Amino acid sequence: MMHPPDPTPIDPALAHTQRRFAQLDADTPTPQLDYVQRRRLLSELQARLLRTQPLPGIAIQQHFVSAPGREIAVRSYTPAARASGQTLVWLHGGGWMVGSLDTHDDLCEHLAHFSGHTVLSVHYRRTPESPFPAAVEDAHAVLQWLHQMQGVLPFAQPQVLLGGDSAGGHLALCSAVHAIQQPAANRAQIQALLLFYPCLQPGLSTPSMAAFAQGYGLTDAAMDAYWQQLGGAELAWRSPGLCIDALPQLPHTAIVTASHDILRDEAEDFARQLQAQPQGPAVQWTRAEGTVHGFARMLVASPAARQAVEAACQMLEQVRRQAR
Repeated sequence: MMHPPDPTPIDPALAHTQRRFAQLDADTPTPQLDYVQRRRLLSELQARLLRTQPLPGIAIQQHFVSAPGREIAVRSYTPAARASGQTLVWLHGGGWMVGSLDTHDDLCEHLAHFSGHTVLSVHYRRTPESPFPAAVEDAHAVLQWLHQMQGVLPFAQPQVLLGGDSAGGHLALCSAVHAIQQPAANRAQIQALLLFYPCLQPGLSTPSMAAFAQGYGLTDAAMDAYWQQLGGAELAWRSPGLCIDALPQLPHTAIVTASHDILRDEAEDFARQLQAQPQGPAVQWTRAEGTVHGFARMLVASPAARQAVEAACQMLEQVRRQAR
């Protein structure tokens, strides 16, 4: 489906933040680092550049989930007031290669604040050291852990919400598809999904891919490189949008896209595809006007981004409450 470029100007605060990121990149020579190490460092420095004082009333704790041959670091954010008793498991973005618990600290705090849910941020294994489906295996291990810890940890519930931004949105969808294809025993059940501008399928040629290929943060060349590094399993497994048989069985889903983002059209087409499924999941989606890819983790610098994340939490609550 063809979609015209968005004529709305970028939110000035987001545009200013992107200029600050570009200057940070230029001011950080790292001749001793390879490409992956440099991108990870810059991601951490970007987060520090924006980091504000922690939100009051959010209890933050570190946890470690044991899995075969590894430990998975997770961080919980629990609102002291109006706690819902629900848990949102969050898979951070970063092209499957960069990003960490720290780069998404602000976002996860605000997700907990806006939703009233405990947010459990997962530091899954990243590429290129751990090709796909290592990250999905880590998400599955965390869901198993939540199932096993019922009655021990207050946020370990029989049903959970699952979400992610960018590559994390892709991993959340893959985890949901994987859950459909596996026996339901010994893992928490996924009640609903929250996806910010998910990467869904490599090699697409869409109007948004052409319109925003340069100068809007995420470039088409960078996205191609991220897909190449993902490696691993067959294309259909890596691209949940191609798992047609699983679509009607997916959890209720809320999708948020960015107006000035190369991934906009593929995510919106996927939302329409989900909506067209007979007896399929409840689906809501919205386009955040004047925003760029990655706006959710810039929300402390942009009131417009903050409002979009708050609206997304409201949309998640709406789909969560909808019966099939």
